[in-house]
Amino acid sequence: MRKAQALGRRAMQYQLPPRGFWIRQTGGMSVLDAAMLCMVLLLNLMWFCTGMQREETRYSALEAAGVKLSVEIWQRRLESAALYFGVLLYIDVWLLLLPIPQSSFLQELSGLDYHQMIRWHRWMGHITMIVTSVHGLLYYFYWGVTHQFWAMFSDWSTVHSMNALAGSISWFFGLALWLTSMDWCRRAFWEVYYRCHIVGFLGFMLFAYIHYSGSWVYFCPGPLLWCIDLALRSGALANTTTVAHSAVDASEDVITLQLQGSKRVRGCPIHDIALLVPSISRWQWHPFTISHQSADGMLTMRIKKQGAWSRELLARLKRRESLPVRASLPPYGAPHQWRQDEVVVVMAGGTASTAVLRVLSDLVARRAQGKATGPRRVHFVWVARHAIEFCGLDCAVADAAMNADGWLAASLYYTGREPLPASKEPRATGALEKPSSHDSDTRSEELPTIKGADSTIPASFPLASPFWWNRVRKLQPQATGPLHLAIVTALTFFGGFVGHFVTYSWTAEWETHYASLGEEPDMRPIEWRNAALASFGVIVGGLGLSFFLAIFIPGLVRYWRDTRTGSATDEQMGVDSSVHDPVVVGCSLVGDQLMIPGTDLGMPIASGRPDFAAVLQAAAKETGAKHVGVYVAGPEPLAQAAHLAICELNGSGKGCAHFDFHNMAGFL
Repeated sequence: MRKAQALGRRAMQYQLPPRGFWIRQTGGMSVLDAAMLCMVLLLNLMWFCTGMQREETRYSALEAAGVKLSVEIWQRRLESAALYFGVLLYIDVWLLLLPIPQSSFLQELSGLDYHQMIRWHRWMGHITMIVTSVHGLLYYFYWGVTHQFWAMFSDWSTVHSMNALAGSISWFFGLALWLTSMDWCRRAFWEVYYRCHIVGFLGFMLFAYIHYSGSWVYFCPGPLLWCIDLALRSGALANTTTVAHSAVDASEDVITLQLQGSKRVRGCPIHDIALLVPSISRWQWHPFTISHQSADGMLTMRIKKQGAWSRELLARLKRRESLPVRASLPPYGAPHQWRQDEVVVVMAGGTASTAVLRVLSDLVARRAQGKATGPRRVHFVWVARHAIEFCGLDCAVADAAMNADGWLAASLYYTGREPLPASKEPRATGALEKPSSHDSDTRSEELPTIKGADSTIPASFPLASPFWWNRVRKLQPQATGPLHLAIVTALTFFGGFVGHFVTYSWTAEWETHYASLGEEPDMRPIEWRNAALASFGVIVGGLGLSFFLAIFIPGLVRYWRDTRTGSATDEQMGVDSSVHDPVVVGCSLVGDQLMIPGTDLGMPIASGRPDFAAVLQAAAKETGAKHVGVYVAGPEPLAQAAHLAICELNGSGKGCAHFDFHNMAGFL
């Protein structure tokens, strides 16, 4: 059975030619990817053909009855095609929105991580906007050839119950969202992308509801899953914490932050974190990967200086300001596939290595506890342009790599322009140093303190929380476990449907009113108003019920218990615990060696780029494995090079094993 499963997995993961083109453009096109895309396209084609056939049957019946139509046959078919391209959006928008939520149970069911889900979301986004554009343009063309373009384009449910102008506005919002989501805009103008994505999505959905009120049947599941994320993140808005420790590397290119997690966080599976610093921006959430979580709940993340937000964060840390922080910790439901592989090769590049460093730390910790579940052999290859980045390697991981049992092998490659110094004096340290240590003018300055006279008084940041929960506490979990997440999900869907039915009852009341007068109501101005009201009811009901019952009230109770006088929960943070004190979490760089603190052991750093194919072949030959899992976390050029090397080895028969490629780092 296992052999059959392995063969089936290999067949589904086979990369279709031309491999170089697909890898550069889409991150690869496997047999499974192609099958899923074909399924979506065939589903669209089937529904479109069924609708067109239904229209042909209807018009044929009218002609047989002697009814003379006012338009020619080709114009009639053009209108039908325009109509059913719009109907296809029922499928496409539904599939578009399913992968978005980070708190969705779909990750647990599918075994896909969030970055893989977002990859499918982008593909469905392209399909959805192409179908939407064809739908709109065909109607524009039909209105033009029938000499009614302006009358129909500007119609706000005065001629037909279908609101044409709202449909055009929805399309315009969608185009703005689509264009600003392209790589060239998303990466160069992050804030433009971020704002346009939110405004574009809300405008697209709202005016699509107004365009056709019946679309809620298919559109609702996606927004309600998104409301689960919003409800959990809204709970994170209330909790205030602060930076426990911070550091800036010598080049001031990478910021290392540490946040002290609550004991409630330690039992929750987390992998990513989204940070909001109110003193910088009250609206911008920035996602990062947690690179290390210590036994006492200290979370470490590494932030590359890129953009106005990170530059402002760096400036404030250099001034040694105490920063209020709100953090969102989405539950991480997807299982680590590492534990399913016997032999693993990990390739990391730059700061994106945080995606794998966390998993390496977990594997080391599990082995230290006697839980030796997972691969029997791990080969870790880390490539960095700045050698100082190697100092972020966890000491426990480095120690395991130097251990005699040999289950973990690590290779470091430096690709910078300047050669590594030959000096035996430490060039830099991996400790989290005081941010002001890089500035001799401010080295002796005292730290600015936040509100609180001494270390016995809990710290607080006035106006840091929208709910006035200003007392600084340790980082609180977003969801306290699977049961809590299930309750939030159930309440969100229940509240959304209740809100929708309550708002839609307005139509029934309107009809009852006219029926009592003995009149027939004109439904055209009623339907678009009811659709706009219903869209509001879905969001308010789904978001409000789950937030109030499952998040706000339990959060308020925990806040009261944590901050009351004489509380024994040990969740508050005092002034002294907010100071940027030095804490060693990594290694030190000495020449071309990465030294492990407290020992005389050092890991050599090689210069140049590794030969990915040679590394993979050596790992397979050394272990004798027939199946090797390859996990890559790095910039796109590194991931593409590794993916191409794997495809060549699997396709040419040169490799002595089969290699499975997994991309662990997603770049927004």
